[in-house]
Amino acid sequence: SGELVGVICLLLDITAQRKTEKLRQEFTANVTHELKTPLTSISGYAEMIENGMVSKKDDIQRFAGRIHKEAGRLISLISDIMKLSKMDDKAYQIEGVKKVNLKDMVIESVELLEMSAKKNNISIHTELEDVTCVGNETQLYELVFNLCDNAVRYNKTNGNVYVTLTRINNNAVLQVKDTGIGIDKKHQGRIFERFYRVDKSRSKETGGTGLGLAIVKHIAELHNAEIAVESELSKGTVITVTFYSNKS
Repeated sequence: SGELVGVICLLLDITAQRKTEKLRQEFTANVTHELKTPLTSISGYAEMIENGMVSKKDDIQRFAGRIHKEAGRLISLISDIMKLSKMDDKAYQIEGVKKVNLKDMVIESVELLEMSAKKNNISIHTELEDVTCVGNETQLYELVFNLCDNAVRYNKTNGNVYVTLTRINNNAVLQVKDTGIGIDKKHQGRIFERFYRVDKSRSKETGGTGLGLAIVKHIAELHNAEIAVESELSKGTVITVTFYSNKS
C-alpha cells in the first residue's frame, strides 16, 4: 500500500578490492616498462645493422653481443613473470613434493656463481650441515640460488658471502650473509615487492629483473617458511630463511 515498513542498508568493504586493483595496475605498468626497455634496445641495434650503419666487423660483433644480452634479459624477465603468475593462483598447489637435500642445492648454487664472483674478487664461504626439508626440488633450488646470487650481485669488490645451513629445533635454517652495499631501513620492508629496486642503476647494470626476491617470498610461503632480513647500509645484508617442520 506504499507504507514504509523498514530500511535495508547494505555496506560493502571494498578496501581489499581497491588494493588488489591498485597492485594489478602497478604490476601491469611495471611489466610494460620492463619489457619495453630491452625490446627498444634490441630493435635499435638490429635496425642499425639492417640499414648498413654498422660496417666494421668489430662493431657488428659488439652490437650483436648487446642484442644477445638484452634478449637474455628479456627471457629471464618473462620466465620470472610466468613463475609469479603461476604461484599467484589461489588454487595453486605444490607438485612433486619430496624430501630435498638443501646442502646439495647450496653447493650447486655456489659452483654456478663462482665465475661471476671471481670477476669482482668476491669470496664465497660455506658452513653446511646435512639438512633436508620437504618440498618441491625446483622451487627450493630457485630460492637458494636467488639468495646466493643476490649476495654476489649486490656485493662490493673484494667482498665476502657467507652461506650457512643448520638445523635448529628440528627446523632447517638457511642464512645468506654478504658484505655488500646493504639496504637502508626505509627500503627493507619493500624489498620483496615485485620490481622494487633499492638501487635501480645497480640492478640494471647487474642484469637483475627485480622479481628475484618476490619469487623467494612466494616459494618460502608455499613451503611453510619465514624470512628475516637484517641489513645496514654500506655494511651488508643477512637473510635468514627458516623452514618449519611443524608449523600450522
